[in-house]
Amino acid sequence: MRAATIQRVKRRVLREAVAENLDVIRGAPPRAVRPGNRIARIWLKRVPLLLVPLALGGAYLARGTSGGQAILPVQRGAPASAGQAGLPVLHETTTSIERVTSAAFPLAVKRVVLDAGHGGTDPGAIAADVIEKAITLDIGHRLHALLAKDGFEVITTRADDRTIALRERARVANESNSDIFVSIHVNSIVKHTASRGIETYYLGPTSDPSLTQLAAAENRVSGYSLGDMRKLLDGVYADARRDESFKLAGIVQQELYSKLRASDIGLENWGVKRAPFIVLVATDMPAILAEVGCLSNQQEAAMLNRAEYRQKIADALFAGIRAYASANDGPKKKGIPNHG
Repeated sequence: MRAATIQRVKRRVLREAVAENLDVIRGAPPRAVRPGNRIARIWLKRVPLLLVPLALGGAYLARGTSGGQAILPVQRGAPASAGQAGLPVLHETTTSIERVTSAAFPLAVKRVVLDAGHGGTDPGAIAADVIEKAITLDIGHRLHALLAKDGFEVITTRADDRTIALRERARVANESNSDIFVSIHVNSIVKHTASRGIETYYLGPTSDPSLTQLAAAENRVSGYSLGDMRKLLDGVYADARRDESFKLAGIVQQELYSKLRASDIGLENWGVKRAPFIVLVATDMPAILAEVGCLSNQQEAAMLNRAEYRQKIADALFAGIRAYASANDGPKKKGIPNHG
């Protein structure tokens, strides 16, 4: 109703403006200076002021309930009716923000970053004569050889026993433009020494206090300051990278558990979990952190001290990385759904 009134007012103003111009062309004085046109002059001066509240009122009535967005006519492919012949066709759009899905980007995996946890003055977990920094470095070397032999380009954040801040590890990874990041660690749960298992982490917030405590311990030698917090937190919620990290973590965890349990029947599958480890937050590519053993368990500590068992861990990590890369190397053909 109000919209129709607005249109009538607009047409009336246009007609009067055209008539005014024609009068001037014909030599007649402008209507504003003619006697008896005071009311018309006032009307013409006030019309713009009246149009503003009328337009706002019309827009308010046209608002829907979906987030306060104005509801406009939408053309869904059906031809316009006779009464709508003069209306412009508006194509349907959406104002909602959709999550970015990594399925739209089936990119190949060619370059892998291997991050052997801890090192130098940061030994990591310790059990008797078994030290985490030595275990992770040895597994990293073995995995490096397997990946390189299979044609992958491998970048390492730590090639020997030295202290490297987490910030530096992330810088090396990001500047290499690598495709995935795999951080190798060994767990230690002093309150559950009877248990032994493996778990793989990907980027994400957690409400589990024990995982927060674990992340704090792993993030201790970070090289970041409080001023970097906003940038780090923004990285926690990057949808596409997190989805790919979850996919990579799931494949690696499955390979680790299935292959290592053949050597240790008591090994537990502690699953795929989210945690805000800084090496996962600060890297730009899909990233995971694999806890490939548990030094707080005496039996598993003894197994981790054996070279053949560390080779099995490297074999399992390689199988997981290769399976993930193979899945990404086989994108669906255009127009053909993948039911496999």
